[in-house]
Amino acid sequence: MTNVRNHNPRPRRISRREFIKLAAITGLLAGCRPAEPPAAPPSEPIALPPPAPTTVPTATPATPAPTPTPAPTATPTAAPWRPEVIQMYPDVPSRVVRARHAGVWDGDNLVPEALGQMLDASITNLTGLDDVNAAWAALFDPGERIAIKVNTILGSSGWTRVPLVTAVTGRLQAAGIPPEQIIVFDRDTYELINAGYTINQDKPGVRCYGTDGDYTEGWTVADIDVRLSNILLDCDALINMPIVKQHMYAGVSFAMKNHYGTCDRPSFLHPPHTARAIAELNALAPIRDRQRLIVGDVLTVVLGDNWESSTPGDSILMSFDPVAADTVALQLFSEVRTASGKDPAGYVEKANAWLANSVELGLGTNDPGQMELVELNVG
Repeated sequence: MTNVRNHNPRPRRISRREFIKLAAITGLLAGCRPAEPPAAPPSEPIALPPPAPTTVPTATPATPAPTPTPAPTATPTAAPWRPEVIQMYPDVPSRVVRARHAGVWDGDNLVPEALGQMLDASITNLTGLDDVNAAWAALFDPGERIAIKVNTILGSSGWTRVPLVTAVTGRLQAAGIPPEQIIVFDRDTYELINAGYTINQDKPGVRCYGTDGDYTEGWTVADIDVRLSNILLDCDALINMPIVKQHMYAGVSFAMKNHYGTCDRPSFLHPPHTARAIAELNALAPIRDRQRLIVGDVLTVVLGDNWESSTPGDSILMSFDPVAADTVALQLFSEVRTASGKDPAGYVEKANAWLANSVELGLGTNDPGQMELVELNVG
């Protein structure tokens, strides 16, 4: 059964019937590039063994057959370290935490204190640990290199907001991660600059720069050869920080579609490959094994096939399950699009195709009956 909790500040459960009714609104039970880039927001730093030989009798004394040498047994590859605190479907219902704060915006500026309250409430509810620093420390070890994948594609009317990323990096440092072991990245450095990020490649502090063509080959997605960012490959753990955007091919872009910016040929992964490509890209071991946390920016929702408009929001989404996170993001996108007077049905249908494929590949769940949506109102 789906458990939905509402937090003022403690969560309230609503019935599975209510959640399924809400999900039914959008059919959940079942790069294009804009012409003109907008102005950047204010800059803020931030082998089975062979069978035994059988002796075949002959009329003359048999010559003993040579004993075959057993085939070498491959040494199993050690599974990547996965913190015990990470729990999701099929072991337990996948939890998605939505934290809201009515005062997170002060005009055109985000309020750092509000963002901090949203993050703290989300991480403790997601992990079940009461102490904020202990929750982050349970997910990331001080000896690890942590990469944070943001979304800053040029031409959008919204990006992963710098203050939210700054709040996350601050909490990682408070949990014992040295700042130089944290890197904020996307495809290109110039896109990060355009979105208000301060670039730091080798100076003290949190690092921030783009892949800038530094990829390694060796993977196939939807029968297309792709290369992956060496920033991803060089890290030990990944935090995925997407935004909610309308997308003409995928329906909606959020956590899984955000990894189109982690490979070198995103344009090749559009139609007719989109429904396969999003799922298969996220199933690649370097992405699947490194991704530990999704912190989704729903501080705006970007609408329009050319991403020409943004609707202000008041939320972040946090989860371990990328499929569940994208399912909830699709629901929120549908609500915003409906409120704008436009039908979301066509976009929902496109998104449901790759969500279903992602479930088949074992990436998570899109079934509300196997999800726990926690609603937190923290201010």
